[in-house]
Amino acid sequence: MARLLRDTDYLRVIQSDNLAQIIESNQQIKLDVEQSAQSEMIGYLTQRYITSQIFTDTKVFDISVTYKAKQLVEFTANAFSATTAYTTGQYVLQAGYIYKSIAGSTAHAFLPAEWTQICLDKTLFYAKTPNLEYSNTTVYSINDTIWYDNKVYQCLVSCSGILPTNTQFWLYVSTYSFNGAYPDNTTKWEQGDNRNQQIVMYLLDITLYHLHSRINPRNVPDLRKERYDGNSPTQSGGAIAFLKRVASGDVTADLPQILPQQGMSIRYGSAVAKQTNSY
Repeated sequence: MARLLRDTDYLRVIQSDNLAQIIESNQQIKLDVEQSAQSEMIGYLTQRYITSQIFTDTKVFDISVTYKAKQLVEFTANAFSATTAYTTGQYVLQAGYIYKSIAGSTAHAFLPAEWTQICLDKTLFYAKTPNLEYSNTTVYSINDTIWYDNKVYQCLVSCSGILPTNTQFWLYVSTYSFNGAYPDNTTKWEQGDNRNQQIVMYLLDITLYHLHSRINPRNVPDLRKERYDGNSPTQSGGAIAFLKRVASGDVTADLPQILPQQGMSIRYGSAVAKQTNSY
C-alpha cells in the first residue's frame, strides 16, 4: 500500500521526542500503524472517491524515472564536495539548500557566485497536467482539450457531465507522461504539496490514536481521543465523524470522485438524497 504521510508531517501535531517514545524508537511500528490507519480511512471513502489517487506515495525525485501528472516528489541532491569538478546544470546540496551549477567549476571550496540557489532540501514538487483537468460541471465546446486519468482528450461534441471515455463525445489524443525534467523546470513541475491537507491531518490523528492505544488502550490521552472520535460514545467529532459524514453523503470532500459515465448525480446508500459530484 502507498504511504501518504512523510516523517516530517508528524511534527505538525507531536514533538519528535514524544513520538519516539510511543513508538519505542521503532520506525516499523509507526509504518505498520500508518497502513492500518489508511485502510480504516479507505473503508469510509472507497464508495465515493478514487482512493488510489488520494493515498499516494511521495518519492524522492529521480531523473531516470518517467512521471505522470500530479505525482508528488521530494527534491534532494548529493552533498557538495570541494574535491569534485562540476559541469553546468549539476545539482548539489549545500548548507540545507539545493544549488544548480551556473557554468561548471573546478574542484575547490563552494563559491555562491558559481551556483543558483533552487530551494530548500527535500522541498516538494508535483507534476503539472498538460491541459486543464476534466470537470464534470464544465460545459465543453468542440476542440476543447482536457486531461483526465493520465490521458489527453479533445471534445468532439459540446457537452457537460460526460466522461472523456465516451467516444461519441470525446477523442482520445494521447497518454501523458514525461522524464528528463528536473523539478526546477517550471513547464513540467510546480513547487508545493498537492496532497489533501485535511486528509493528511485526519490520517495523523487516526495513526497517533492507535499508536497510543497499543501502549495502554485505557490510558489514551484525551487530546488523541478527541481528535480521533470526539471522545464520546456517539463519535460525534474528530476524524471518524468526518469520515462517517463523507460516507453517508452528508459532506462532499475536495477529493477525486468516482464519476458517473453520464450525468451529474450519484446516489449513496438507500436513504440518502442525491449528492452533487461538484466540489
